[in-house]
Amino acid sequence: MNFECTELCIKSSIRQAYGCLWHYKFQHVMISIIAVLPFCLAGFSGTLDPVFSVFTVTEQMPEGFNLSFAMLVLTTLLWAIPVIILWHRLYLLGPEHLIRKKAWPLFTRSLKVISHSLVFLGLGLVATITITWGILYLRVMSESEDMEGTITEMGQMEYALYVFGIVVILCLLLIIALRLSMAFSSLTIGKSLRFTTSWNMTRKNTFRMMAATLGGVLPLLGIVAALLWGARYYFQIDLVAGTAPETEMIYIFVLVCSPILTLPLAILCSLASTFYRHCGCAEFRESMN
Repeated sequence: MNFECTELCIKSSIRQAYGCLWHYKFQHVMISIIAVLPFCLAGFSGTLDPVFSVFTVTEQMPEGFNLSFAMLVLTTLLWAIPVIILWHRLYLLGPEHLIRKKAWPLFTRSLKVISHSLVFLGLGLVATITITWGILYLRVMSESEDMEGTITEMGQMEYALYVFGIVVILCLLLIIALRLSMAFSSLTIGKSLRFTTSWNMTRKNTFRMMAATLGGVLPLLGIVAALLWGARYYFQIDLVAGTAPETEMIYIFVLVCSPILTLPLAILCSLASTFYRHCGCAEFRESMN
């Protein structure tokens, strides 16, 4: 099956994504609070204390660490999936379709997104193993002195090789994610689109989509990094290490600053909706044959 898709305008896509984010700024604030609320509630209740105490306890694993870590994953990584669905519904369908009376469709779509993500993770794992094997092969076969690193210190060429490999892996994963993103966007609004169809519909715009994604996300990542630096410098709140003068300050900071902290994720959803409309996925219907 042939798909005709015009070339994507990078600047226009970024402008549309930011415009959509600004137009629905109040809904974004609401979704961002929903995104961090389970994490903050678990933190205020003390459930996450064993996880964050790992950074200060060096002798042994704190009691209740496994349950605490499971709760951390549940309130962050897994909870992010229904939140992403909400952002997609906002940008693809509008605020009138954001919240439905029945929560069951949100749950089932979250399960579908998780199941489809396993395919993406499988492809990413194969790509990562292949590239890692290539890097290790070059590392072993090279006789350069700059490659003769030790356990505690890497050689210059060895360090450069590893950095290059990480960059290649991340770029490859980003390309795969963008090429398959149409299928995930369809799932969020209750439609069905095969991975092969998504791959074909985006084949002419791979690097344009990648450039638009980097151009849209990197500035917001810079804002988030500046916010985290300011919190650590002025208030001694290190969100990465999970440390603060008072533990509750971490969760208050996350809750108050959630609209800013979630901006990179929100712009990704907005960009995905822009790509989705440009590629004609909204009007496309899978053949039953």
